[in-house]
Amino acid sequence: MVTAVVLAATYAGLVLVLPGVSYGPFQVRIADVLSPLPYVMGLESVVGLTLGTLVANVFSPYGVWDMAIGTLCTFTYTLVDWAIGRLFGYRRLGLMLVAVINSVVVGLYIGALLIGVMAGGGDPLTLFLVLTAESLVPMSIGSFVLVPAIRRYIARGG
Repeated sequence: MVTAVVLAATYAGLVLVLPGVSYGPFQVRIADVLSPLPYVMGLESVVGLTLGTLVANVFSPYGVWDMAIGTLCTFTYTLVDWAIGRLFGYRRLGLMLVAVINSVVVGLYIGALLIGVMAGGGDPLTLFLVLTAESLVPMSIGSFVLVPAIRRYIARGG
C-alpha cells in the first residue's frame, strides 16, 4: 500500500510541476520514467502509477477524457509490464520491450485516440507516431536506468 501511495504522489507531482511538457500533442512526460517500474515491482506499482496518472490528469486541458483515457492507458501498459516481468523474468531484452510497448500504447491511446480523434487535434496517425517517439525518451530512461537500479535495491532487501 505504501509503495502505491508513494508512486502515485511522485508521478502526479512530477506531472504537475512540469505541466508545459506533460500535456498535449508535444509532450515528454518526465514522470513516465517511473512507468516501467512494474516490470520489477509488484501489482502495487501498477495501482500507484495508475492512480498517479488519474490525479495528474484532473488538471489536463483534455479534461475528463484524459482522466479516463490517460488513466486506462497507464493501467494497460503497467499491467503488461508487470505481466512480462512475471512471465519471463528480468532480461535486458525485456527492458527494451517494456520501453517500446509503453511508448506504443501511449501513442495509440493519447496520440491517436485522445488528441487525434476525441479532441480533433490533428491526424491520428501522425499524432500516434509523434507521441510514440516522444514517449520513448522517458520510457527508455526508466527502463534502462531506473528499473535496474530499483531491481538492485530490491535484491539487497531494500
